[in-house]
Amino acid sequence: MNHLFPYIERTLVHASVTINEQYEAMDDVTQLGLAGLTVAPFWVKKIRRELGDDHPAVLSAVVGYPFGYQRTEVKQLEVELALKDGATEIEVVMNTSALFSPASVWLKIEVAKLVSMVHAQERLLTVVLDSALLTDDQRQQMIKLAADAGADFLKDRTGAFPSTFSLDAALRFRQEVSRSVGVKIAADGATLSELEALVAAGVERLAIRSVPD
Repeated sequence: MNHLFPYIERTLVHASVTINEQYEAMDDVTQLGLAGLTVAPFWVKKIRRELGDDHPAVLSAVVGYPFGYQRTEVKQLEVELALKDGATEIEVVMNTSALFSPASVWLKIEVAKLVSMVHAQERLLTVVLDSALLTDDQRQQMIKLAADAGADFLKDRTGAFPSTFSLDAALRFRQEVSRSVGVKIAADGATLSELEALVAAGVERLAIRSVPD
């Protein structure tokens, strides 16, 4: 398992997350050398204080979680505050409501605005899709849109909806994303061999709630 630690991001954005879970995750990040930790904006300032300014692990904040249908201005404020509080990456949820309506033309504009804000602070931005809600054509359209708008990473699921991990679906997602863009896979429920297959396929981050035993 040790060889996978540099790829693993502990992701703690479920509704019932406790401070004790987050302390445990911080211990894992520090002691095991995990890639990082993804949290709700409310916790960013505290966790940055606990980790310290020079900790090498990524501290990522979710924005627009879980449906992405906040106004762009609200997401911009969330990004601004998360970066000020010490986040080193931002995960923005794609506005699925706009996607399913004629307003989808605004999605690329929104992502480009947020990318510009994050890159101005020399940080990275991930666009999160919920692949289970999308047809194949919609998923591919959104992948291209986010990549063209300058996203650094694409993530296949928010984790907000009950779903079963599928290695085939995860590998297909990696294949559909340009190699110039990083990929994060929500990998809760994946076996060790499946996690290894994802890394071998070029997946840069494995987003999981807890580290498997």
